[in-house]
Amino acid sequence: MKNSMVYYAVIALGVIALAAGVYLLVSATPANPHHISSYAALGVGAVLLIGGVVGMFVMKPKAATK
Repeated sequence: MKNSMVYYAVIALGVIALAAGVYLLVSATPANPHHISSYAALGVGAVLLIGGVVGMFVMKPKAATK
């Protein structure tokens, strides 16, 4: 598997985690709060998204480094 595919997968997981965090944040009610899990999902999603984008720009293909 190429390095770029790994970063695409990390970005996809980040987007899924952000979507889950937003869903938990919106669906929270006073009877069923999701305070910690929604913010945790948003944080993990942001870290994965930023990590995937930074990894794509920082890592160069092996053919370009030779």
